[in-house]
Amino acid sequence: MKALVLSVLLASVAGCMTYNEGRVGTLGQSVYATHYEQIANKEVAANPGTEVSPSGTDGPLVEKVMDGYRGKTGDAQQVKQPIQINIQ
Repeated sequence: MKALVLSVLLASVAGCMTYNEGRVGTLGQSVYATHYEQIANKEVAANPGTEVSPSGTDGPLVEKVMDGYRGKTGDAQQVKQPIQINIQ
C-alpha cells in the first residue's frame, strides 16, 4: 500500500517542471532597448539642456495649428435654440 501511495505521489509530481522563461535581460529590457534605438540623436537625448528650442516649444507644425486657434472666441449669438434632450 505504501508503495502504491509513493508511486502515485511520484507520478503526480513528475509532470511538474520548472519553467525558464525565454528572456534575454531583465523584465522590460527589450522595450527599453527598442525605445532607445528609436532615438535619432542619443547625445542630445542624454543631455537635453534647459533652453527653448529655436523652432518654438512644440515645433513649427503645432505652432501653425495653434496660431489658427489663438484669438478665436465663441459667438454666443450664434445659438438660437437651447439644447433639448427628449427621453422616451
